Amino acid sequence: MKLFAILPAALLAAACVSQPPAQQPAARRGGIVPEPGAEETAKPPSAYREFVVTKEVYDRTFEEINEFIGSLNQIIHEEDYEGWLGHLSDEYIRTTSDPEWLATQSEAPLLRQADIRLRDLHDYFTYVVVPSRTQAELGEIEFLDENHVKAVSELRGRRVILYLLVREAGRWKIGLWH
Repeated sequence: MKLFAILPAALLAAACVSQPPAQQPAARRGGIVPEPGAEETAKPPSAYREFVVTKEVYDRTFEEINEFIGSLNQIIHEEDYEGWLGHLSDEYIRTTSDPEWLATQSEAPLLRQADIRLRDLHDYFTYVVVPSRTQAELGEIEFLDENHVKAVSELRGRRVILYLLVREAGRWKIGLWH
């Protein structure tokens, strides 16, 4: 049980080593683990590089995303897997459900040390998302275009990506970008 208490903090520490500054706050049980595809070192596609928004659009979108993350935090805190699924894009579900991707994630040192093998998306939710994301706080957003936004926060003085978000059918969802 003691190992499970330190698992999230260590996952976060390991994740932050390979990630340059991006924002995130400490979560209830340790810290925030980067979302799949959230590596800051990868440059966004050129189509995203020049997108500019007005202060009004930024403020409105920030409020929408802040509400989305607040709702998501409650769902994660309650360990409501079905509710969490409703906040994910189809591509995110497909990617993070892939057995090969889950096997790669299972090789993280702390998951290996705890002898945790992620078999499915529910395991990922239980062993990675719940311990690391319950109290995520939005610090700022970065637009890639009108439907793709990075939700960013600060953790220990470093900027970290909370989520890569995509607007689908007028709703924000956790997504992936290529």
